[in-house]
Amino acid sequence: MLKQVLTQLENELSISQTQILTIAALFQAHMEQGLSGRVSSLKMFPSYLPAPSGSETGTFLAFDFGGSNLRAAVVKLKGEGNYQEQYRLARPLSEPESGRDYRSSTVTAEELFDFLAGIIQEVLNNSPENLKLSSSTSELISLGFAFSFPYRQQKLEEGVLLNWNKEVKTSGVVGEDVGKLLSAALMRRGLGNVVRPAAIINDTVANFLTAAYQDPTVDIASIVGTGHNTCYLEPKAPGFPTPIIINTESGNFSAAPETTYDQILDQLSDNPGEQKFEKKLSGKYLGELFRQIVLDFSQQGLLGRLNNPPAPADWNQPYSISGKDLALICLNEDSHSRLVPKEMDFALKYIINLLIKRSSRLVAASLIGIVRHLDPHLNHHHSVAIDGSMYKGMPGYAQELTTALSEALESKASQVTVKLSAGGSLTGAAIAAALAKQIK
Repeated sequence: MLKQVLTQLENELSISQTQILTIAALFQAHMEQGLSGRVSSLKMFPSYLPAPSGSETGTFLAFDFGGSNLRAAVVKLKGEGNYQEQYRLARPLSEPESGRDYRSSTVTAEELFDFLAGIIQEVLNNSPENLKLSSSTSELISLGFAFSFPYRQQKLEEGVLLNWNKEVKTSGVVGEDVGKLLSAALMRRGLGNVVRPAAIINDTVANFLTAAYQDPTVDIASIVGTGHNTCYLEPKAPGFPTPIIINTESGNFSAAPETTYDQILDQLSDNPGEQKFEKKLSGKYLGELFRQIVLDFSQQGLLGRLNNPPAPADWNQPYSISGKDLALICLNEDSHSRLVPKEMDFALKYIINLLIKRSSRLVAASLIGIVRHLDPHLNHHHSVAIDGSMYKGMPGYAQELTTALSEALESKASQVTVKLSAGGSLTGAAIAAALAKQIK
């Protein structure tokens, strides 16, 4: 009976070669609808940045605000794809010692951005090149701001927050331009004539900039981790005379096939109907899909009790099983024993492998959609830089992605190279600041 149900699950989760190509064609269609201003599940946001040449040089400030930790650094771009972080500082948004949690709705925008400005000031004060003292009002230090929350952008240094996520609820920021909020905080710190927030980007664009700075053949970059998104270099973006990086917001793609488990997860999520592609493939959601499938099988009597006495809280608590837990189960790490009774080991690993394979094939389909948009007959070579915990840390994931691309592209597979990004939102932010000076 269990074998039959596993076979049925495999049929539901499998993405065939034909389906990869169908999804790719739909992704391409949604891209082109979004680019032309028509209704689309892909937002196709312009980043207002070109690709770097690799020859950009100079010393810049970089700030990364993308989750529970804030990071800042002085980054020296040396040209020829070389760079060096000269001073780096990380601070958590929550400070148990002081009792202050900057994620809380009781914290104001001014308090949060004063905290950010304080981190920037500390980096400046400890910079090996003593940037603050060597600067003048005629030559402000350019700062690149990697801000990985949903925002609307109409110019490079602007980012109007649409909504918080990742457990951040700070009041007074939604609907405001985070670039202006940071500038105002820097003014209050006496740094208004020292630092200029020059560019706001998200982590996916930062990944592109870092990878393309080192390898000019990179024209696509993707994050496959806790979340998911992809950007690429668009040669003919409406309203732009030269090629610019487009942030597809691919996690919101809506035309991939769904299972009942996907539908339940979406309905019970905090954003039903949104990010439906991301919910099928990213680390945040794969653990939850796995938990739902295993609970369903257990309730059908196919796996017996998950534990004896009855199932532990881990299995009954939504989102209690992470992508990292799935990796540990695959790797036979001792720490997964709290989750997996030994007699269920084979079945649970089988389910995980099905989810990993589907995830990688969905990502492959989206990448093919982008490549086909850029180069319908695949006459040219394309390099894809990928970063993120799923791609880097999930056993077998990278190989499954490569296999899916080879299978779908057949004789043209050699035209698409996928590589692990050297990554780094801070470096990408610094490169954005350098590009901002060039196009000012």
